[in-house]
Amino acid sequence: MKVLIADDHVEYCYTLQESFARMQWDALLAHSTADALGTLDRYAEALDLILLDIEFNGEQQTGMDVLAYARKHYPLVPVIMISGHGTLEMAVRATKLGAENFIDKATITTERLVEVVQAAATKRPTQEAQELLDFLASNGIIAQSKVMIEVARKILSIARYTINVMITGETGTGKRLVAQAIHAASNRSKHPFIAVNIPSIRPELFQSEMFGHVRGAFTGAHQDRRGFFHAANRGTLFLDEIGDLSPELQTILLVPIEEKRFHRVGSTDEETVDIRFLAATDRDLTTAIRNGTFREQLYYRLREVEITLPPLRERREDIELIAQHALQEHNRGLQNPKAFTPAALEYLRSQPWHGNVRELLSAVRAGFATAADRELITDADLIEATQRKHGNARNGAVVSASLLEDAKTAAEKDSISNALTQTRGNVTKAAALLGISRETLYNIMRKHGITPSQFRS
Repeated sequence: MKVLIADDHVEYCYTLQESFARMQWDALLAHSTADALGTLDRYAEALDLILLDIEFNGEQQTGMDVLAYARKHYPLVPVIMISGHGTLEMAVRATKLGAENFIDKATITTERLVEVVQAAATKRPTQEAQELLDFLASNGIIAQSKVMIEVARKILSIARYTINVMITGETGTGKRLVAQAIHAASNRSKHPFIAVNIPSIRPELFQSEMFGHVRGAFTGAHQDRRGFFHAANRGTLFLDEIGDLSPELQTILLVPIEEKRFHRVGSTDEETVDIRFLAATDRDLTTAIRNGTFREQLYYRLREVEITLPPLRERREDIELIAQHALQEHNRGLQNPKAFTPAALEYLRSQPWHGNVRELLSAVRAGFATAADRELITDADLIEATQRKHGNARNGAVVSASLLEDAKTAAEKDSISNALTQTRGNVTKAAALLGISRETLYNIMRKHGITPSQFRS
């Protein structure tokens, strides 16, 4: 492993270099911001991590400037900020700029620092994996799990070919987003992506909606009308919830999908189109075929390749990332953004999420609203939101509004007390731990009658 240590304290650098050498790590040293920037430019591709001091005595530039440069030009290289006398405000700013961690030299041993560095470096995804995750994120799919990296790899491998794809997975797993990602990565991306929700189409209008009609084809057809097949020409037609289509209507799609030719309702003129077909379902179509409710011919015409999306409970490492991303969106434009308490995050990680990502996003949205003017979203907020959606508590009992409010108050008080206990009454550090401002923490403490002196020993 190769680490860049950028610090103006020469002896400290050599001490770390010796410790890293015992781990068989290669440490590059830089004692000024200029040296740090130069070394970064020369060795960025080989670096596994940067250990960067915040303050460089006698220089106008600081470690913050180096951090900003590193995040802009070399975003795949993790950065840990270190300081012997930096303020916590600096630490918060560093985190917002993209630092992996912030370490106080005065309170950490060299052995512990080695552990932190090793953990951060080994967590770093490969460049290919990061590019795949970035591709997913650019299409609205937030993930970091290995299984979703494989999904991204499969999307990109099949996107360039004009083959039909069946996307399967439980409700709420993001099948439509995957369909859009396939289209975006294909050579059809500059042409239309037309999504059709099959259950929303009335059976008697199915042919007209799909293929269009001519004037006078039926009562109410006062003019010629184009269908979804026309709209998707040269692009992609996404048939969402294809498993809900009746066997009679499935037959109507067989020839148009295979031969890409059809007739408008009321016309004998044949029309041709150039379309790539994507379909999605949360049903087991092989069972439906055996039961006679889904036609085998249509199944194989649509399923030239299959992508199966895992349920959220099988990729739990994505839950917090998705929730935090959603919270960030809700916080946009707020002067006092909200944050999850540790207990709230633990609650999110522990749930089965039968509705998958859609249900998780709904819970975050509801928890955000339930927290109202409070800046901390507690597990009680999320529990109340979940119970309100399902109509009762997890144990089946009806919970009164007053009891829920008591639970939220207790959860908020516990979160504050735990943070102050960990920081021995240091309000600034406790606020950083909770992800809120110091002023906000003081306001919450006053509300609950909490004083810092209770936690100083």
